[in-house]
Amino acid sequence: MSSAEQTRTFLSGGTGGLPRQGGSPLEGGAGAEGDRAPAGGPESPEVRLRRLAGVAVWALALVLAGSASAIVSLFHIFGDAPAWFTPAFITTGVVGMLLTMMAFATLRFKGVPWMFMAAASVTLLAAFAMLYMV
Repeated sequence: MSSAEQTRTFLSGGTGGLPRQGGSPLEGGAGAEGDRAPAGGPESPEVRLRRLAGVAVWALALVLAGSASAIVSLFHIFGDAPAWFTPAFITTGVVGMLLTMMAFATLRFKGVPWMFMAAASVTLLAAFAMLYMV
């Protein structure tokens, strides 16, 4: 196939014998329609942008509140904090970050990201409770 024919095929939208995206090369490229789950399935493979925006805004709120609590905790850590405070506070922050990352990793599922974000919020509340106890 000459470069002019390739350009014409590309611009016209023809496949020119190439497999479709998402299709297996062994099936001859006919996999895009046949591989999808039925429309009435429980989960959609696509990420809803509304869900992504909601999780991102919630994560932003957690980051801002977590940064504020981290700054306050630094004064306690370098000051007269008990021995249990530093490892407990750091562990709480790491668990909260992992839960938030898992929320982004599970965005394609319907309710799972919200459960992870709620759990991350609980860890933030636990961090604020630890700051209150010190």
